[in-house]
Amino acid sequence: MSRPEQEHTLDIAHGDAALSKHLKNSLGTLKDKVDDPEFKRMVDEITSGRRSLRDVVGTAVFARALDPLVERGAETYRDLSEEEKEKLGRQGEDQFEQLREEIENPERSDTADDDGDEDEDLGDRSWLR
Repeated sequence: MSRPEQEHTLDIAHGDAALSKHLKNSLGTLKDKVDDPEFKRMVDEITSGRRSLRDVVGTAVFARALDPLVERGAETYRDLSEEEKEKLGRQGEDQFEQLREEIENPERSDTADDDGDEDEDLGDRSWLR
């Protein structure tokens, strides 16, 4: 039995499939939250591999779309207690471990959606609203 073709990894992930998948999921969530058609096209180009995330991160389009979200996220983070920050850190580490496990052993994944889509849903993150 042949192994399915691997999805391309984003340049800044340096071959880390879990990090690349997380970044693509995050970009997809941002694309859904931002009403800028130019940003949406840019995200599609990045996630399809036609453009490099490294090359677009400093562009005006990227800044225009993300600066307000980053500021809100930073403000929310500053307001967290040290305990809450540590808890979020542990949750993030657990999520990456789970994502790596799903990538390494897709047949054992019990978190896949009915259509086989294993993307992380970040839509409930209040700092993205």
